[in-house]
Amino acid sequence: MSASRIKCVRLLAVGCVVLVSACLKSTEPQPSLINLNGSWHYTGDQTAPVRETLEGTLEITRESGVSFQGRLDLVGVNSQTQQQRLLNGVVSGSAIGTDVIDFDADLETTRRHVGQIVADTITGTWVSSDGTMASGTFRLERETQ
Repeated sequence: MSASRIKCVRLLAVGCVVLVSACLKSTEPQPSLINLNGSWHYTGDQTAPVRETLEGTLEITRESGVSFQGRLDLVGVNSQTQQQRLLNGVVSGSAIGTDVIDFDADLETTRRHVGQIVADTITGTWVSSDGTMASGTFRLERETQ
């Protein structure tokens, strides 16, 4: 075997080792950079198209780096008729910097929430992505364990 061919085989072997070791990296969740895990009391208002008060619980069950996932369970009360409806679904989102979160709640439609974190409180606005132009405000307060 020629010296150049041996050199080529060695380079190929090193390349294979690098590729295989990259494939073996952990896919486990990364340490949380935002510390949102746990229960949060949700209050809010839907301001359009129909006024409605919203109350319930946001449960963050998984965090990895700046990303998080969980579940939102709400009771909506129509401000005029007092009729109640249940809204619940999964939540996924991420932090933007250290004091803003952006998450989608898949309720009857997807509602995008953007809020500012101050201590154990998050306040912000949400908008529905289904074309109904539903929108409103929300407030989350961390529940003590």
